[in-house]
Amino acid sequence: MASLYADDGAAYLALAATEVLTALRLPASEGWRSAYQKLRRRASMDFPVASAAVALHLDGPVVDGCRIVLGAVASHPLEVPSAADLLVGSELDDDAIDRAATEAARLAKPLDNTDLSFPWRKRMVKVIVERAVRQAAGRA
Repeated sequence: MASLYADDGAAYLALAATEVLTALRLPASEGWRSAYQKLRRRASMDFPVASAAVALHLDGPVVDGCRIVLGAVASHPLEVPSAADLLVGSELDDDAIDRAATEAARLAKPLDNTDLSFPWRKRMVKVIVERAVRQAAGRA
């Protein structure tokens, strides 16, 4: 999926003009739990001002696999492995979740494409990552 996106706001998909994506096959997600949080202005369907997708694999209370991807805070979906790595090998307590969410927010670079302030959007990345981790862990 990562290779589908280009770091180019005008031509954000790495497809030729003659190519069409018709199917997407994903491997089974055995043991993985996931969640998506989307921050938008209205409760209706609207473009996000920030979003976070989290996938967790737990071995009892310990995280043994994690992926965190941010949306609407870069010109393409932004995976933040350094934030996910902060959770791997630890139990999902409040401190671990806070450290991972803080790291994700640090790496977010919201574009100047809304009337909402850049610092506020970065703070909200931390909030939605925390919520997505808790939701994926069944602690929402």
